[in-house]
Amino acid sequence: MNKSKITAYTALATIMSASAAHADLSLSGLYQGNVTSGDSNSGMSHAMSTSSVYVTYGSTLDNGMGLSAGFSITGASMGFSTAIDTGMGTIGFGQIHNSAVDGMDSMPAGSKAVYSNQRLGTYSDGDADEGMGIKYTSPSISGWTVAVSMGENTANVDFGGGNTTAGVRNTAIAAKGSLMGISLAAGAVDDDDGSDDNFMTVGYSVAGVSLGYGIYDDDAGSESTVIGLNTTMAGLSLGYTFEDLDATTDQDASVYSIGKDLGGMNVTLQYTDIDDGTAIDNQAWNVIYSVGF
Repeated sequence: MNKSKITAYTALATIMSASAAHADLSLSGLYQGNVTSGDSNSGMSHAMSTSSVYVTYGSTLDNGMGLSAGFSITGASMGFSTAIDTGMGTIGFGQIHNSAVDGMDSMPAGSKAVYSNQRLGTYSDGDADEGMGIKYTSPSISGWTVAVSMGENTANVDFGGGNTTAGVRNTAIAAKGSLMGISLAAGAVDDDDGSDDNFMTVGYSVAGVSLGYGIYDDDAGSESTVIGLNTTMAGLSLGYTFEDLDATTDQDASVYSIGKDLGGMNVTLQYTDIDDGTAIDNQAWNVIYSVGF
């Protein structure tokens, strides 16, 4: 181990031990691997889809507001986030930032080991364009939560035809709640490309089966309709998702999954069949495994 790494680890340990007496501090981590074999792979591929270590810190400010801060190491990148609980909602900001829409646009049910919402089309939740943004999340009011986020300025955005606008910001708004046992969510992103990506989802559970329905629209001619379901049987989690993309070239995808929680590890076997609008379907098998602490 080189000297710089030893110094960094020593400093982190010192901070953690010094802070422990004054606030809540925790260390956690997660990694997820994906083994793939299918039509688009030559033989078999094995890759890590995520690998992260997190340090989180919680305290109370002098004015009584709650403070939570986090630091993450993901691959070769590092980032931080800060959230302040004002009592009338939470304000979050930092490098580890997700848009208001990203926090609420997951499908209520389906085969979600790889994709939590749609996988086809060009719908965007705004994350990639918000950078170090800021987000307000309301407290739960009668079971409903509203979030609003705004990203950094994007300079010299070219909308085509010589229409170039400087200082454009991505903004997003979303709401999530339930009504008579039905979960509902909806939101929209005002993109710096002039489009307003939007989504809506509906979820319901009956007789041990969770059902989900969602629409993801990029406001530029690409709209995905997704249906999904989940249930459990003999200790196994079963999932199914069907997605239909209405675009210049129509596509559809069917995804089946069976998973098992082994305690310290979760393993899912997934089969995907995609009709990409050509005469040849794309079929693939995935084994997704994850370990967290």
